[in-house]
Amino acid sequence: MSAVSDERSARRGAWMQRVQNGDRDAYRALLDDIGPVLLAFLRRKVADPHDADDMFQDTLIALHRARHTYDSSRPLEPWLFAIARNVAADHHRRRLARLSWEVLVEVPCDVPADASLDERDLDEALRRLPPAQREAFAMLKLEGLSVEAGAARAGITPGALRVRAHRAYTRIKALLQGDR
Repeated sequence: MSAVSDERSARRGAWMQRVQNGDRDAYRALLDDIGPVLLAFLRRKVADPHDADDMFQDTLIALHRARHTYDSSRPLEPWLFAIARNVAADHHRRRLARLSWEVLVEVPCDVPADASLDERDLDEALRRLPPAQREAFAMLKLEGLSVEAGAARAGITPGALRVRAHRAYTRIKALLQGDR
């Protein structure tokens, strides 16, 4: 290690000792100093910068929770980066677990795959919708507009368009299942 690295490591260790004693200013100084290095380390672990930001926050929480376990006779960095590696490993395990049960489909389907859907039934269901719901459904599902674009066209808020569309989906589903 160079003299600058030794000095920086000693300063970080001293800050951490003060953190263990409840010094908020030392905590801020430590996080300001180690934050960019820690974030760069985590960004090398994942491709998605949002995942790296999440892992950074999780690492800071883990650091806070484990701060009492730091041994001031040892350098801070190996202890801190071990925490960061564990957070990254946990993140990857959770991601793999999620991928093992997640099934991605092009378009979610509200009716069973084996159900035969007659185009006339769908046309009839659309005709039975109130005009505002029919318009919301048509813009979002038939024309493929984004919620924001559809809301702008309808002159309403995106939230209001989502409500109309949800009500349309619910009503269409009920009509197609025979709940007239």
